[in-house]
Amino acid sequence: MLKNDKQQYLFIPLGIVFILFANRITSYAPYIAGAVLILYAAINVFTAIRYPESGINLGDAVIRGIVGIILLLETKQAIAILGIVWAVISLNDAAKEINDYFRTKKFRIIGAVGIVFTIIISALLMLDPFEHFSFHVRILGIEMIAETLIRRRE
Repeated sequence: MLKNDKQQYLFIPLGIVFILFANRITSYAPYIAGAVLILYAAINVFTAIRYPESGINLGDAVIRGIVGIILLLETKQAIAILGIVWAVISLNDAAKEINDYFRTKKFRIIGAVGIVFTIIISALLMLDPFEHFSFHVRILGIEMIAETLIRRRE
């Protein structure tokens, strides 16, 4: 939740790390994602119980914690789990973009190319998550840098 002008201090260096060390990040991804999900769940469970007016969904927090535990316990299969979930989320984003184009009738070639690219790389990730996960980590790094620079220009 960084302001756009502060985002660059985190996202640009993190994006560079993702690009340069994608294979290493991939090998630690189950541990990183699992630990983050458990921490997220713990904080949100506490907040939901202590501050019911916060609007945090207790069930969502509990399920994320369970997924985090599964990722830590099943590290050999975790890349497949993470890859498929990542692909489904990306495909869902592409579906939303298609719906926006259809609803607004505003066609932009760059947006259309982005949708096609997202669909192709998401399909590859689903078909062979072990092979394509590192590539997606690099793409994420590029996306973090590009997003930060584009927002900064706006």
